[in-house]
Amino acid sequence: MGALNILYDSDNYCVAEFGGSSGIELVDKQARRSGFLEGPVAARFRSNMAQLCSADPGEEAVDDFLCSYEALLTNSLHLH
Repeated sequence: MGALNILYDSDNYCVAEFGGSSGIELVDKQARRSGFLEGPVAARFRSNMAQLCSADPGEEAVDDFLCSYEALLTNSLHLH
């Protein structure tokens, strides 16, 4: 697996991709949940995120967009 590339990071969310993978990890920091998006879901996410970012949105608009993916965040985060 390649390097980790952070695509977006705010107080509420983090979006990352891993080199050598077409998937995306989405983390809700406040809810302490994460999900790995792959296949058509990841492709749609990338397309929608690119369209949103082309309009130069603020952090609140991006966080609102990411909130729409909360139902897919099924993994609990634990500190070790």
